[in-house]
This record gives sequence, structure tokens and C-alpha cells, in this order.
Amino acid sequence: MSLIDFVLLLFAVKTLVFIYGAARSRRILLPNHSLVNEAISIIIPARNEQEALPYCLESLLKNTDSTIEFIIVNDRSTDSTQAIIDAFSAKDKRIKSVQLTEERFGNVRGKAGALHAGISSATGTIIIMSDADCIFPDDWVRTIAHAYSNPTIGMIAGFTTINTSTAFHHLQDMEWMMNHTLASAAMSLGHPLGCFGNNLSIRKSVYDAVGGYAGIKFSVTEDLQLLTEVSKAGYGISYPCHHSNAVSTEPCPDWKSFVSQQHRWVRGSDALGWKKYLFAFFAFVFWSSLIYSGYMSDWTSVLSILAMRVIGDCMIVMPTLFALRRTRYIPWMIPGMLFMIYMEIMVAFLLLKKDVHWKGQTFR
Repeated sequence: MSLIDFVLLLFAVKTLVFIYGAARSRRILLPNHSLVNEAISIIIPARNEQEALPYCLESLLKNTDSTIEFIIVNDRSTDSTQAIIDAFSAKDKRIKSVQLTEERFGNVRGKAGALHAGISSATGTIIIMSDADCIFPDDWVRTIAHAYSNPTIGMIAGFTTINTSTAFHHLQDMEWMMNHTLASAAMSLGHPLGCFGNNLSIRKSVYDAVGGYAGIKFSVTEDLQLLTEVSKAGYGISYPCHHSNAVSTEPCPDWKSFVSQQHRWVRGSDALGWKKYLFAFFAFVFWSSLIYSGYMSDWTSVLSILAMRVIGDCMIVMPTLFALRRTRYIPWMIPGMLFMIYMEIMVAFLLLKKDVHWKGQTFR
């Protein structure tokens, strides 16, 4: 078997595995419009979010169920975040405020600590976590609550799309679509690979059983760390791909903030264990075969390897766009997949940098 044949076979197997897993994730969590019977607590950490928070709260309050409470955690904001929370709370008593005024240390640093403070004051049996720059579909809470009617489910992760207005935003959106699809597919096959904390829910009893953020290892990707601990404890995890369970968020506005986001994700990927090295292996095989073929002036192999990668990735992500009713973004698939290939180079260099800077905070 030639080098090109081996590489093509390897990536074909990888593509088929993820296509199969993604298909399984699209068959779960059908929408349900019944009233929410569970007591639900929605936790939104907010650190200097005066621009985005009003839109987030207006979207949340479309959920009229009386069994829902909204806990907004003001994490040492220096802008008018608290005033906005107070104004909304005066109009709807379901909105509660938790104010954090001091720096935290140990396992409750950063966002993990803000979430833990909110969850500690929650009265709901189901905890839903999101961010202050997110917008939610009308039946988001009901869809999630209905999924917990399955007693074996301890945690549910959901998809997040990016609001787009520029080419840079579209590239970020495609990256998120691919990362979500890979994580959802892997979860349907029993292997937690990742999740996004702006669309994540958990039973309060499960959160307490694993120790919560105060009791598990600190990570700059607190969502992945919690997912890993819940999986290790043997609780069922669902990661459905459906438009009724997808929220939208804002993109990184510039390259600097985008690199900071990527660096945080890279540094937090240690929780993946051996799976992290498996992805590194695929990246190594891809780039080494591409470089070797170019060095040997075998341009047919170069084009074949590149086409195989791009087409395979598009085959994985395209059904996701249909499931999320985002087919108008299909023209951005190929540019997005090429962008992700480029990102593999940047990620390799980001591994050399230790300190993570995020939301005005530094983590080591």
C-alpha cells in the first residue's frame, strides 16, 4: 500500500465513524411543546456584559413558565451590568442576582467560580448554563426539560451557532459547527470529546454528586472538565443536534480575541486524555504526508490528500447545517474547512504558550 493510499484510507475511516456518530445524534431530542414540570434554574455568568445582557434577558423572558428561575451572576463587573440586572428583576421576579465582589482562588477561579456561585443558590432540580451574549429559541427550555424525562440522562449539551456579518464571522461559525458535530458524534458513541458551556445543562443531583466546580479539577475550559467528570461517574450524557436546542452567540470581534479563545481551548484540552493525542496523530499524518508529497513534487498526491480532507469534513458537517436549518450557510463550508486546516498550524504554536488570558483575567 502506497503512502497516499494509507492516508486516504485512514481519513476515510475517520470520516465514516464521525458521519455515523453524527447521524445518531440527529435522531435524539425531538421538540416538545408541553409545559415545564421540572423546577429549572438558568445560570448566566456576566462580567462587564452591559452591551449584550439586555438582549440575552429579553430572549430568556420569552419563556413564560413559572417554574423557571433566572440567576444572573455579576462577576466583579465595572460597568452597568448590575443596574441592568436590577432593572429586569424589577419587571420579572423570576430574575435573581448573585453579586461576586472579590477575586477567587483554587478550583473556583474564573467562570467556574461564577457558575458555582449561581448553582449554589439555585432551587431548581435541572441546571441550565449559558452566557450573557447568547440568544435562545422560544422552546429552548421546554425542549431541554422534556429530554430530562429520561431518568438515565444526567447531562445534556447543545449546539451553538454564531451570528455572522463578515467573512471572519462565517469562518468562526463553520469552525464551531465542525467542533460541535465532532463532539456530538463522539458523545453518541460513548466518548466525551467536548462541549460548549453556553448551552449546557445538568441535573442538580448529578452536579452535587461529582463535587461541582468547587470539587473537581480547575480548568480554563470548565465545561469540558465537568463533562469529563460526569462521564467518568457513569451518568448518561446526551448531545443532540436539533434546531430547537441550539442557541446563538456573538463571534470574536477581532483576530486577537479569536487567538485568545483558541489558546484557552487548547490549554484546556488536557481533560481529553488519550483522545487529545489521537487528534494530534491525525494532524501529524495529514501534514507530514502533505509536506512529503510536496517535497517529492507529487502534486497529484498533494491535491488528493487536501481534497480528501476537505470533502470528508464537508460530508461530516453538511447534515448538521440541515438539522439546524442553516442551509443558507452551505457556501461557507469549503472556506471554513480550509480555515480549520490552517488553524491546526496555529494550534501547534499556541501549545508553547502557558498563560491563558480571557475576559481580563490570567490563568496558569
